[in-house]
Amino acid sequence: MSLKRRLLPAALLVTLSVPIVALGAVPAQAADDKITAYAAEATLTGDGVLKVKETVDVAAGGDTFVRTLATRVRSNADDDRVYEISNVSATVNGRPAGGFSDTEIDNGRQLSVQTSGQSKIVYSYEVDNVVADSTEGREVSWPVLQGFGSAIPKANVTVNVPFSTWLTCFAGRTGSSMPCTSFQLGESAEIVIEQLQVPAGGRVTFLTGLSGQATVQPNAEFKTRWSLHHAFTADSSTIGLSALLLGLGVLAAAALWFFKGRDAGKTGEGAPERPVLDGTDGPQFAAPDGIRPGQVGTVVDESADVVDITATLLDLAVRNYLTIVELPRETQFGRHDWQLVRLNEGGPELLPYEKALLDAVFADGETVQVSTLGSALRPRLNLVREQLYADVVTQGWFASRPDAVRNRWTTAGLVLVGAGVVLTIVLAVVTKFGLVGLAVILAGVALSLAGQVAPARTARGAAVLGRVGGLQRYLTDETSASLPQSHRLEFASRCLPYAAVLGLTEKWALEIAATDDDDDPDAGIGWYSGPENWHLSDIGESLTSFVTTFGGTLTAARRLF
Repeated sequence: MSLKRRLLPAALLVTLSVPIVALGAVPAQAADDKITAYAAEATLTGDGVLKVKETVDVAAGGDTFVRTLATRVRSNADDDRVYEISNVSATVNGRPAGGFSDTEIDNGRQLSVQTSGQSKIVYSYEVDNVVADSTEGREVSWPVLQGFGSAIPKANVTVNVPFSTWLTCFAGRTGSSMPCTSFQLGESAEIVIEQLQVPAGGRVTFLTGLSGQATVQPNAEFKTRWSLHHAFTADSSTIGLSALLLGLGVLAAAALWFFKGRDAGKTGEGAPERPVLDGTDGPQFAAPDGIRPGQVGTVVDESADVVDITATLLDLAVRNYLTIVELPRETQFGRHDWQLVRLNEGGPELLPYEKALLDAVFADGETVQVSTLGSALRPRLNLVREQLYADVVTQGWFASRPDAVRNRWTTAGLVLVGAGVVLTIVLAVVTKFGLVGLAVILAGVALSLAGQVAPARTARGAAVLGRVGGLQRYLTDETSASLPQSHRLEFASRCLPYAAVLGLTEKWALEIAATDDDDDPDAGIGWYSGPENWHLSDIGESLTSFVTTFGGTLTAARRLF
């Protein structure tokens, strides 16, 4: 027999003879159970069924003797070979075994008989799926001796396999590659095996090849063993299908944004919007389209957030609905604090979100301190945001509330992510297409991300956004120096809330400070006043600190911002 012919079946035999984990353990026997003799006879039928009869002489130390038969053993790195065992019976000393049980366990069968003292147990059973195709042709294999919890001093096995042409046999503990003590193939294709000193839990496995004259057909069954590597197999089919689904998901998200999430009109660069209206009383501040600071922030980033509310409060102060009083610090390096004083209730000239903010800030009195606002504002901020979102729809700048649009898209994306998680688990458990589920998860993430930019401005909203861009360029590049000295303070004050929402607080606070033309302490400018010996030239630092502190108060008060 060629070296290749010997080694290839041997390698296959080693893999076939290694039970998977659940069968690695053999049944526990009584401490003084002893097997004194073992013999087995097996015959392969024309249907590919191996009929096995085992005779075991045992000196039982207890009243029950247990052994196991494997129904699933490792075949290769990815697959297990599955056997089907049927017609199992047992006799003890020539009589049907008392208390005999044939229990199905993980990847095997556990056989139990009642016996005591010296006994002769005869097991009979049939094994299907023992004939397999290989590179060497058809082969028959079965670990005929297996699953005993006691050592066996000598085992004799004979197997009748018609048209058998070659034979390999291994024995020892699970995973052993030690050849059997003696094995030969007789002229009548009868296999004779003798094995000395089989350890507890050991086995004797034969593998024999069939000639071309054999009529028995291959019937071996294999099942893929679950593993993380197999569940997420990366091959042409799994990668191709995953890429297709992910591509379709991303394209669907892009298409939804293209058809539903884009602004109805284009926003041009435009020229800087000079917010100055020249009248008989001199130049006055005039925002483009009368837009207010809170609206500016919501139109720009499609979100009603902390800076929009802070800018609205500054705007209400500049418009004489409240005044901001900077309190003296307790120590030189103590923290800043401010007192807010409501000057009037406001009427229909206030937009609903502006009125809601005033009522929220002054719900507990006409005078409040910024440092104590956190807990007081907590239950009231949602209404301010609701009113601000509703306002940009009422103005005709959005067809639907931006937050509702984002929530719909995000919810749909999260639902798709959840479906992808379930699909990933199912596919990973039963197939090799776990990557397909991951692709669905990524498609859901893409949909959620697309939802963040999904709110679409109307044509009117896009036009307003363009004018806001022009206002931002003006506030960034220009100053109040071109205005008459008598109008600079008021103009810079009116610009300040818009500058705050557009990230230019410091610049326009310094514009206000620059109107201080003497070294004397100042009482204030109507809407903002400081402590004793406060100078208007200090307002740059004061306002920057106020915007930061008040915004931080809102953030602490409502984590949703």
